[in-house]
Amino acid sequence: MSHVVLTGPTMVLLVSDLEKSVNYYKKLGFTYELVGGPEVQHVHMTRDSIVFILHPAQNKGDVRPFSSVSWGLYFDVFCYCDVRKLLEEFNDKGIEIIKGPDLNDFFSEFTIQDPDGYRIAFGG
Repeated sequence: MSHVVLTGPTMVLLVSDLEKSVNYYKKLGFTYELVGGPEVQHVHMTRDSIVFILHPAQNKGDVRPFSSVSWGLYFDVFCYCDVRKLLEEFNDKGIEIIKGPDLNDFFSEFTIQDPDGYRIAFGG
């Protein structure tokens, strides 16, 4: 039996203001695609092999990033990348860095935060 290659993962982010979130992720270099049919619609935001499904919350109080709870990690999503190059790109675009950057020869990392408080860490 051959090995099945999995791709992704795709993260679902429940958002309070779809347009605001779409614009934020576009600024990060993600592309927009409306997906679904009449019953269920959501937005795919894609950059390279990272896909975020943005799904509008019916109740804004339902949006609760994992990083916001007392026992949560400091990030909701972690992406591996060339940290220094991405940091330079985000600095040029005026993207606010909320943690770091921690740059060293072993492992470098920084974290940003989207409009709903989802924290995305980039490391490598």
